[in-house]
Amino acid sequence: MVRRTTIGPDGSVIKDGDGGGSGSGGDGGRRRWCRLPHHVDTFGFHLELKHFAMVLLFISVTMGTSGFILFACFLSIYNYFQRQSSTSGDGNGGSRWKDGKVTGTNIKGVGDLPKAPKGG
Repeated sequence: MVRRTTIGPDGSVIKDGDGGGSGSGGDGGRRRWCRLPHHVDTFGFHLELKHFAMVLLFISVTMGTSGFILFACFLSIYNYFQRQSSTSGDGNGGSRWKDGKVTGTNIKGVGDLPKAPKGG
C-alpha cells in the first residue's frame, strides 16, 4: 500500500485517510479526539512525543513511582496555569494555546537569533 501525502488549501499536511469530506460516519470525529499531540510543552520546552516519552521513562527509572507522580502533578499544574494565563486578559505572555496546541515563536535557525550589538 502506497502512502500519499498532500498539502491542503490551508497549508496543512494531509496524509492517507486524514482528509475530510469522503467519510459520512462518526469515525472522523473519533479520529480527531483520539489524535496525539505532535509536541508537548514540558515546563517551557516543546518536546516531540518520542522525546517526552524518553523524559517520562528517565523520570520513572531515576525517581521511582512517587517522583513520576509528582512530575505528572506539577506538569499538569504548569499546563493548567499556562492555559489560564493565555486566555485571560490580552494573552501576550508566555506560550499561547490555540485549539489545544501550543503556539509561539520558536528559534528554527541561526537567522532567528538576536543580532549581536555593534560597536566596541
